[in-house]
Amino acid sequence: MLINEISSNSPAKFSLNPISKKSDQLKASQPLAPTANNEEKSTEREAILLAKIKLLERQLTQIQAENNNLTTKLAKNEQEKAKLELTATQEKKRADNYHQQLKTIVKTLKQ
Repeated sequence: MLINEISSNSPAKFSLNPISKKSDQLKASQPLAPTANNEEKSTEREAILLAKIKLLERQLTQIQAENNNLTTKLAKNEQEKAKLELTATQEKKRADNYHQQLKTIVKTLKQ
């Protein structure tokens, strides 16, 4: 019945966030006092975050160990590569020397 009495032509303006200047209201900068429910939620959240941190620490340890192993393998491969390059250079010099000796022998035989 009250709804019919309200005029639809001039809707009333109501503030959804009424502002009161009473000093007993919390100011925006004041933190809310922790309640038992908030404490339970924060304790649960802390436990979840702690579990995630521990998991990430384990993953980090595993990744660091794998990184160290790969670094060691890389160093060994680089040493092996250097040895192979040295061997290849020595073999090329030896082949060039034999080629030069063969040229000399052919030249001598042609005379």
